[in-house]
Amino acid sequence: MTVTRSRSHTLAQFARRARMSAQRLRVLHGERRLPAPDGVDPDGADVWTTATIDRWLRATGRTVPDDAVWPFGWPDATEPAEVIWSGDIDLPRGHTAAVTIFDGAGQPVIYAVGYVGQDVSRDTIAAAAIARLDPDRRPGAVVAQPFLLDPRSGGPYPHLELWRMPEQPAPAPDHAPAALPAMLRRFLPQREPVAAMRQPVIGRQRRPDAPESAGSVFASEVARVLGRPVPLWWAGTTTPEVMRTVRLLDQPRPLPIPDTITEWPAAIARFIAALEHSVHITYPQAFALLARETRAVHRDVTTALTHPGTGDGWYLAAAPQPPTWPAVAEQRAAVAAGRDLDPEAAADELDQLAQVEAELPWRPGHPYGDALRQAILLLRGRLAATHPERAYTFCVTYSWPDAHGPIHDEYRRHLTRLTPADAHGDPERPTRRLVRLLTEEATDAAIAHHQMLDRARERLVDLYRDPQGRLVAHLTAGVSGIADHLLIEWPTSMPPAGWTAQTVIAADKTYSGTGLFAVTPGPDGTLLAPQPVPNPGDEPRYTFGYDGNSPAVLYQALVRCALGDWTAATHESWIQQLSTQTDDNRGRPHSQLWQQIVTSQGALRLSWADVQQWARDDQQALHRR
Repeated sequence: MTVTRSRSHTLAQFARRARMSAQRLRVLHGERRLPAPDGVDPDGADVWTTATIDRWLRATGRTVPDDAVWPFGWPDATEPAEVIWSGDIDLPRGHTAAVTIFDGAGQPVIYAVGYVGQDVSRDTIAAAAIARLDPDRRPGAVVAQPFLLDPRSGGPYPHLELWRMPEQPAPAPDHAPAALPAMLRRFLPQREPVAAMRQPVIGRQRRPDAPESAGSVFASEVARVLGRPVPLWWAGTTTPEVMRTVRLLDQPRPLPIPDTITEWPAAIARFIAALEHSVHITYPQAFALLARETRAVHRDVTTALTHPGTGDGWYLAAAPQPPTWPAVAEQRAAVAAGRDLDPEAAADELDQLAQVEAELPWRPGHPYGDALRQAILLLRGRLAATHPERAYTFCVTYSWPDAHGPIHDEYRRHLTRLTPADAHGDPERPTRRLVRLLTEEATDAAIAHHQMLDRARERLVDLYRDPQGRLVAHLTAGVSGIADHLLIEWPTSMPPAGWTAQTVIAADKTYSGTGLFAVTPGPDGTLLAPQPVPNPGDEPRYTFGYDGNSPAVLYQALVRCALGDWTAATHESWIQQLSTQTDDNRGRPHSQLWQQIVTSQGALRLSWADVQQWARDDQQALHRR
């Protein structure tokens, strides 16, 4: 059995491969009874790959060519394929993968699955699996890897991704120049052939000893030629222990395992911790939102994990158990979920919860701390539209990786260094608030997996508070030619009182994201402490001096601050309507504020009074349209 390379076929070539008349195939194409085309050729005509054609021939009961790609040209198995070898193979960086090699009618068929938590590409696994075979068994061998199933999707996806080794290696192209005709050789100087001449290589090239990708195939097709169903896996269940058990039992039905892959374990742990700490009594509004979320997670996960465990040619190797409610919790959740939200009471609870949660010691995966944090996020989400002035009292971590210049120096002059006696001043015993700052608000899973807290502590120089009590971390940049790195608790509310007609919006020259501050002279002429310019209701990502997304965020922030409007310039809508050209023939209005942002080179200095006027001009211009 040869293994043909998958290539594209026009309709006429489709007809020849299918051994049908072109006229008949055109009729089927017009009736939309052919498979969907895989693309178009340079002339815009539909084309199909070899695999698509062969799959359609097999599915419709037509004759499949002898050189059909695997597995479409293979006959049905009359008995289960023999297992030649089963075990783990070594991968780069100390990783491993589980492999089973079947004897598919004399042709090796390799089923391979990577273990959870290993960042290894599928083509790397396929190449290592092929290398497990003896050299004389490699030509024509096939590797099948299942797509991992997502519990959040609509159900199992019974497909496997294929790799295969060509029967014969592709011949090396001959790049030697053609010999000149005898007549020309008499007149042109003789040149030595250049053996090292090569055509330019564009993109990543497949090594001659590596398998080539062959697309995907239904599990039913693989099962048909192996005479046995193939296992599929939920993402997160491919642990060595579970895979070893499934391999040894070799039973075509799901192995019951605890649920460690869905949102339910974390959601119910948060809810139980909230009950144990009397959150339902102390913070009833927050508890009601937690209850609704927990019930929604229970419903969604139940739906995901009660899908069929077997199907045409496949079975789920390991099935996490559907979620169950602990005693009392379900009733408490049902009662609390029915409570109507009181916005004023919810806003008061939000202020209290934010303070309590911030000062808790950081313990990875601590259910009570996670419950308070989730309650805070839920409260903010509910209050953002109706009570933004209460919802956006929190800060976000702003990363300033290239902190330098006179505004930076002035900002640093007003910071107060923290000592370990401060509640948030000990990075070795950090609070949840401090960890959010040092890890740029990463999740517990990301912090643990990437050792983010340890890496931040290695780079940490000092911790500070600004005059408003916000935390600031000073880190070494770790990159040559780059200035210090600051992590700043940046406000998301409206500007504070105190900005005057003499206030200047200022930023230093930058090569990346920059800190944007309001600098105001005091009554005696001395500068007050620079205050971070917020982007009310959104995150700051400030750059300037060019046209792009980040300068658009700066424009949005200044317009919202100037107008006191939380929703102004949403999603760059104002910029899309305002022209940056004064001679715009289409009649669109001109924004002087936007022009100042995109044309300012070096340091940025804008009068706050001018910014307010420009924002009002833009608002009026858009209302006149």
